[in-house]
Amino acid sequence: MTLKEIINLLENIEGSLDNAFYSIPEYDCNSDGRSYVDSARDELYNLKDSIEKALLYEDVVTLDEAMNTPVVNPL
Repeated sequence: MTLKEIINLLENIEGSLDNAFYSIPEYDCNSDGRSYVDSARDELYNLKDSIEKALLYEDVVTLDEAMNTPVVNPL
């Protein structure tokens, strides 16, 4: 499974958690449930951010790669 596929799955889970959070009525007896769902949303956002950063850095050329790449003289 690629990082992009994992991000897509996390976005689906994010949507489900958002729907769950907003569908729980705001009564005192539901505060624990809302808190647990909100906590799961926060953990998911952090995980998704970490994976997106890893995906971005995967495409970055390292200094070593740049220094060891031969330069082609256009002349």
